[in-house]
Amino acid sequence: MTELEVTRLLQNPLGQPAPEGERGDIVRVSDGTRTLYLTPREYEEATEQQLRYRLAAEGRARPSA
Repeated sequence: MTELEVTRLLQNPLGQPAPEGERGDIVRVSDGTRTLYLTPREYEEATEQQLRYRLAAEGRARPSA
């Protein structure tokens, strides 16, 4: 199982990584193939299993090109 990549981002300037130790405004979670954008609260309340489920569901929701 691949490790999840978690990046906390700022809204201003948009999409820039938050400074180390900052909560950020948006949290990007990726498994290397799919990506979710969550609020910091959504991320903090979710378990790794829930995050992986949401990533898998995101992959099924998108039509393949």
